[in-house]
Amino acid sequence: MSIAPKPSGPVLSADEEVTLRRVAFGQSEVRAMRAQDLAQLRKLRLIEDSKDGPRLTAEGKRAFEALPRPMTLRESAGTDDLLGEMNRMLERTRR
Repeated sequence: MSIAPKPSGPVLSADEEVTLRRVAFGQSEVRAMRAQDLAQLRKLRLIEDSKDGPRLTAEGKRAFEALPRPMTLRESAGTDDLLGEMNRMLERTRR
């Protein structure tokens, strides 16, 4: 039995991840993004300059797709169920 190695990509700081997401979504002006993050992402060849501002390269798209995604509302429903159950248990002990 062999286990495939996890694909490795560049290790980004939290700030660089945010900047990569902002480039991917194309909703931020260059002047609103951290210059040092943009420089590092260019150095790693995750972004390139275009006439409309920075854009993801093919490697940048792969790195973006590998970033953790925020929890969806459906996933958070389990947390609400757990908290509700804990609250009910506390109420029972107070009686």
